[in-house]
Amino acid sequence: MAILATCMSIAAVLTAARGGETIRLSGDCPAITISKSYARPITIDAGKASVRGLVVTGANINWKGGTITASGGTHGTGPSGYALRIGGRSIGFEDVTFTDAKKGAVIDSSQDIRIERSRFTRLGDDGIVAARTRGLRIAGNIFEASVGKPTQCLVSGTITYGVPRRNCAGTWKDGYHPDAVQMRNAVTDAVLEDNVVRGSTQGLTQMDTKGDLPLERIVIRRNSVITDGYHPITLGDCIDCRIEENEVRRAPGSTAKKVVHAGSASRCGNRVEDERSRDKACPRTR
Repeated sequence: MAILATCMSIAAVLTAARGGETIRLSGDCPAITISKSYARPITIDAGKASVRGLVVTGANINWKGGTITASGGTHGTGPSGYALRIGGRSIGFEDVTFTDAKKGAVIDSSQDIRIERSRFTRLGDDGIVAARTRGLRIAGNIFEASVGKPTQCLVSGTITYGVPRRNCAGTWKDGYHPDAVQMRNAVTDAVLEDNVVRGSTQGLTQMDTKGDLPLERIVIRRNSVITDGYHPITLGDCIDCRIEENEVRRAPGSTAKKVVHAGSASRCGNRVEDERSRDKACPRTR
């Protein structure tokens, strides 16, 4: 039998849980933090709940259903703009809607993380950002309807949007650079498969910063990426990585050419709109 919890009681219920329980959460909740590591996995059924900012730093936690937003909304600064922050191990999310946040999920210094069959919509910037994480599965998700934020050029009190820095004769301010999934700095053993990416965003990418460690053993396969960004699938310094059987096309009206930037990763079976040569078929053993 499930343990019933409200926004008021969830903290006490999580503290009392020892492992193996199913907790059914309901209500429109402010921020929740789960820092306890459980001996056996607990399940939080949040199908009738919404949470404005969730932080998970414990272990053996499965979250199912519901809506997760950010306390600071689509243009929130720092952590107030994150719907979800993960810094633990053996943590899974499925059938969740991540929305009304600058970033959907920010994962750092974690192990064995799963985000599956979820929807990322109306986000200002990235859907999922991962760094320093071993064991990551992002599968069967939909990334769509990015809100974004264009560049701004201020001249004589007038703001013009979408102007490149080189063309701005006044004060220039950068906008957002959304990715559906962005990996950097020592993400290893990750599988990104069967996801759908649509709209004004980059796709599934490695976007490094100076000093970052390489990625290792990344597999990107069977994803459909139809966007107007220049990086539908991009890897760079990636050791023993594979890009397989993805569909990459331009969004309607987009002029940005769609090619896969594989870096050192192997590739096979991809269908890419603006590439002249076709990939070889992937070996059946994979």
